[in-house]
Amino acid sequence: MLSHTSKIRVRYADTDKMQFVYNGKYLEYFEVGRTELLRNVGLPYSNIKKEGYQLPLMEAGLKYKNPAHYDDVLLIEAKLEELYSAKV
Repeated sequence: MLSHTSKIRVRYADTDKMQFVYNGKYLEYFEVGRTELLRNVGLPYSNIKKEGYQLPLMEAGLKYKNPAHYDDVLLIEAKLEELYSAKV
């Protein structure tokens, strides 16, 4: 299993009218974690794409524990637990 932790500082544009991070932004944060994990092991996504491979996201889940606000620093831990071959 591979894992990598990235830091993200919440931007003002990421927050909603209640000043919490808008729930749709978390999937964007997940994407940052995923691409940084790959970059950290020497596989930037741009190289993977050039080689003709794709890495579709199969599952994403989220459990809200505490609200995040503007200027908070979040730790995004990405894990690669399984690899699947292509299926049609």
